[in-house]
Amino acid sequence: MTVAEAAPAIKQTLPTTQESGGLAAFDMVCACLAPQRPELPDQTGLDLELLARVARRHQVSALVAARLAEQGREAPPRLARQAQHARQRAMRQLALSLDLADALNAAGIAFAFLKGLTLSQRAFGSPLLRSAVDIDLLVPRGAVAQAWQVLDRLGLARITPAADLGGARLALYCRASKDSIHSHPASGITVELHWRMSDELARPELPPAAELGLTELSPGRAVPVLDDCAQFLLLCTHGAAHGWARLKWLADVAALLHRSADGGAALWHHARAQGAAIPAASAILLGQELFGLTPPPGFTPPRGLRLGLLLRLSRTMLRAGQGAQELEATRWRGWAEMLAKALVVTGVRGPIAVLRRLALSGEDVASTALPPTLFWLYPVLRVPLLVRRRLTRAQRLRRSGGEDNNPA
Repeated sequence: MTVAEAAPAIKQTLPTTQESGGLAAFDMVCACLAPQRPELPDQTGLDLELLARVARRHQVSALVAARLAEQGREAPPRLARQAQHARQRAMRQLALSLDLADALNAAGIAFAFLKGLTLSQRAFGSPLLRSAVDIDLLVPRGAVAQAWQVLDRLGLARITPAADLGGARLALYCRASKDSIHSHPASGITVELHWRMSDELARPELPPAAELGLTELSPGRAVPVLDDCAQFLLLCTHGAAHGWARLKWLADVAALLHRSADGGAALWHHARAQGAAIPAASAILLGQELFGLTPPPGFTPPRGLRLGLLLRLSRTMLRAGQGAQELEATRWRGWAEMLAKALVVTGVRGPIAVLRRLALSGEDVASTALPPTLFWLYPVLRVPLLVRRRLTRAQRLRRSGGEDNNPA
């Protein structure tokens, strides 16, 4: 399948502005995210409340508001409030990110920031434009316990795992899970400490220092990040494994490709060499379709059924509820992501990682202490422990009147 062959099929699957009887809010959001910065379409007939809901659902309110301001247009009040909240959250994340960098450097722990503020700076020219729910940090697996101590000293409460782990049990937890979750009570910011990136990657661990780059978050304050090729590979793999459910993830990829000196050719060739042709091709084709992105020189999508199924699934998830419906509120819920992950998996390591997630749960390791000689029981107890968590959550929901403030 070439780009030329794919384009007609793409056009036939999506409604046009004329077919929908007016400018669709989803299409307006896409126009605001287009990296080539074309003139925005006329807003006549645009549902401004729906526009704000679509931007919020896809976590691009600040980007959309900034694009409207570029064109001399005023953001609708609801969208403007969302964008302001996103920028304020980014400012709090910026302050904590610099504190984290200083503390980890002082402790001699190698690390890199993933996505978030550093990606916003690289892709959009400001750390305040790309909305991020949390701060993602990557450290070596052998430094997890030491990194937890650093986060503790900064006042971050460890949410997951709640139990204190060490020795063989910590090592098993790190095999079962890829991150821990920490909350900063004073600012409300969440930090995810990763020792693996996406399990669908061939090399999910922290790369050597020589393969990392630096991004300046504030004057004179540069922090380590993945280089562009590794960043592109992570973004494509992560987004595709989640069925490209958010436009934000596609906008990240499109911006990196557009800013690349060679039009993204090196990024595409690196992803393909790493066995990620399907997730990278899905990002490029969807970027062409939704943002008018120019594909990289030498780009030819892989043939086969998997890419077509992933594109069809992604379009459905992106546009659910006119683009405003969260995946959790659809009838597909987790099934769509499970299918997306199956379509992205390549090689031998991917299926092994999937089987490991099914057989061994980090929650089980953290909640139920077993001696090392009985670690083999965790897969046996997987279903009973899962049922117990579900029953506990149901009881908590009944007591709280249906509001689960501490989901399992």
